[in-house]
Amino acid sequence: MRSQQRFTLFLPFLLLVWGGLNGRLLAQSGTASAGKDWNQSGVQWSFTLGQPFHLDLGSSNSARLNQGIQQTYQDNKVIGVLRYDNTAQSPLTNCQVRLNSNQTVVASSLTNASGAYEISQFPDGVYTMGAFSTKPWGGVNATDALRVRQFFTGTAPLAGIRLKAGDVNNTNSVNSNDALLITRRFSNLVTSFNVGDWAFESPTLTANGQTQTLDFKGLVYGDVNGSYVPSTLRQPVRLKIDYHAVATEKETGTWIPVTTTFDRVVSAISVVAGVPAGIEILDVRSNLPAGDLSWSSMGGEFRLGWSDVQGIIPTNDQPLFELLVRGSSTEPWNPRDLSELAGPDGEAYPMADLRIPQVIRSKGAWFAGLYPNPAGDVSAVDLHLPSPAEHLTVAVYDSRGRLVWSQEQLQVPQGLARVDLPVALWAEGRYLVRVAILTESETSSTNLDFVRQLPLIIRR
Repeated sequence: MRSQQRFTLFLPFLLLVWGGLNGRLLAQSGTASAGKDWNQSGVQWSFTLGQPFHLDLGSSNSARLNQGIQQTYQDNKVIGVLRYDNTAQSPLTNCQVRLNSNQTVVASSLTNASGAYEISQFPDGVYTMGAFSTKPWGGVNATDALRVRQFFTGTAPLAGIRLKAGDVNNTNSVNSNDALLITRRFSNLVTSFNVGDWAFESPTLTANGQTQTLDFKGLVYGDVNGSYVPSTLRQPVRLKIDYHAVATEKETGTWIPVTTTFDRVVSAISVVAGVPAGIEILDVRSNLPAGDLSWSSMGGEFRLGWSDVQGIIPTNDQPLFELLVRGSSTEPWNPRDLSELAGPDGEAYPMADLRIPQVIRSKGAWFAGLYPNPAGDVSAVDLHLPSPAEHLTVAVYDSRGRLVWSQEQLQVPQGLARVDLPVALWAEGRYLVRVAILTESETSSTNLDFVRQLPLIIRR
């Protein structure tokens, strides 16, 4: 039921004269029925907030309401929940929900721990809802850029808030320029979008004296696949980065290939990785098809994003891209949030791998590494010999200590060497690979032994 119309008065004081009664009434607001005269017995005052109106005092017991700037109020109320447009429909907490009239904020409310809001006591009329958030931007990578490219080429749909979130350059259209900006921001080449960080739906509300429920959603700009989970500090990591082979450091920089054993169509690559201490990335050389590849390396973190609607099928002997690095390190690469490969459908694969050589000092000590490990049907011992070896022995033992396989080589020259292991012939399980090198000292005939024991896991 609609409540009685109410009008409010803001005056520092009011002089009343009714039937010879002189005096002053100190009031902040007053109520009366619209368009009616007041008589002495009908005057009542309350202390409620609202919009001002003019009150003209008449003679005797009459006081007339001037309706010049009066405002009608009803029992209008809107309640609802603000959510993120992801699979979990995550509630957006501590965000400001706004009631707008002609692009002016009429009233607002903060969402609670459940994402719920409530706005009440506002005039009848037609409004648009909106929201504002100071939550961090995130959850966007090259997979989103691929989705934007697919929409532009007509191969995948975007609608509603996700279409709005794709317009990161605020041109009222979504095209390859938006995809490029998304990739560049993921790669830390740009730090913001001129449209802002958050996009929200703008539903219409017609207020007519009732309580209405209106839920609506938001997205960070660029997250067109709705993968972000704002309430979670960590985002998915769907990429492994393992050492594969050895490269020796060069004074001018060392080009090292990045490959993968993944054999399905890849249309987007997103890499976020902690760079091993001692390694500096100087440049990137792409072997990928033309696309919007972007990369950066700063603060010990390497980022690379690439997408292409057609995609590629990787091969083991063809690098995806190459890194020019300076320095050497034995520490691992550390994949971080949002690292993934995505297919032509714009969906990230559950897990994939990248392989990269380990860079060691060219004038350093003896080195032996086992790659890949864990192994499937292929693995090898990679060696760096700073001086020639008189005798090299590689022996493999099973978990019971029984000799499974061995190989000997004589007169191995200095530099890099590789010994392939026939792991395809062995059952799954744990093994121990023992590498022993017998050398001759340059200053004497004393033999020096280099021995390494490397655990090997075979998993298929």
